Amino acid sequence: MKVLFVCRGNVGRSQIAAALFSKYSGSKAFSAGTVVSGKEGQALREIPLAEPVIRFMKEEGIDISNNTRTQLTPEMIERFDKIIVMAEPETVPEYLSRNKKKVEFWNIEDPKGMDDEGYRRIISRIKSRIKLLLKENV
Repeated sequence: MKVLFVCRGNVGRSQIAAALFSKYSGSKAFSAGTVVSGKEGQALREIPLAEPVIRFMKEEGIDISNNTRTQLTPEMIERFDKIIVMAEPETVPEYLSRNKKKVEFWNIEDPKGMDDEGYRRIISRIKSRIKLLLKENV
């Protein structure tokens, strides 16, 4: 199953989810953002807001510091079997929200600006959802 995880900026939630999915499934997952501001293709290690994401993923045994940011495009939709969206509804393009067959929405809060416990809570929620997704699709 080829999976794409989508959040708003492709710095936090989608990067976390893709890394955890890849770890638990053994298959590479991908991530993108609905509103990638700044430089697309920029490595997470170059983005100050990504510091806690990188740090907490290292606790999971995953180094995502070299992951890059990707802007979601309509063409990407066709390349994936499943698309998990964690972006705020107002940032989700219509071509994504109307694709009911492939798209699943997860209500996962953006951890930006949270304390360490907030990040751990969000990662734990994403991890639980991924394990359930894998269990349902085996």
